[in-house]
Amino acid sequence: MRIGSAYTASVVVLLCVAVGIAGYVAYRVFTPPSPPPERQEMPVIGKFTAVSPPLPAPAAPYRGRDGAEKHLADFRGHWALVNLWATWCAPCIKEMPSLDRMTAKFGPTLDVVAISEDRNGAKSVDPFLAAHPVTSLAIGLDQKGDLTSALHIEGLPTSLLIDPKGQIVAKLEGAADWDSAATLTTLHGLMR
Repeated sequence: MRIGSAYTASVVVLLCVAVGIAGYVAYRVFTPPSPPPERQEMPVIGKFTAVSPPLPAPAAPYRGRDGAEKHLADFRGHWALVNLWATWCAPCIKEMPSLDRMTAKFGPTLDVVAISEDRNGAKSVDPFLAAHPVTSLAIGLDQKGDLTSALHIEGLPTSLLIDPKGQIVAKLEGAADWDSAATLTTLHGLMR
């Protein structure tokens, strides 16, 4: 009798497992896939994409060329344009002179900093700046990649417009002709 009841229990367990597997397979086969979540398209302004709603600038640090730790929050109370670049990035190198000229044109109404993502930091940036001098543009260093990680940057160059409240309001991925009339008009419009 014991053998018979153990056999019956084993058969019941196997049947339960088989029914469970059959139910799972039927569910997976006959249930239509969920539609992908709707992607909210952000309006493109010039080459800038509006960040809506605006996002707070991350607290991740970067360094000035003097080695001092800095944060994007240091720009609070001012408009800021943060340009993430590298010395090995051809589009970054191409846009650097126009970014420098644009910085001079805006003067104190817009703080502009170009933050290098070079892993060698000043060892790469200093020789680059000796060969490609800038006169108005502030240069920062993010050799650990803290900012690119915190901002989820996918490529260089990437530029962010930060409002006086410390909110990222627009993003531009790729190079720009920074001192062109169209770009200047777009920036002035965003800063209203």
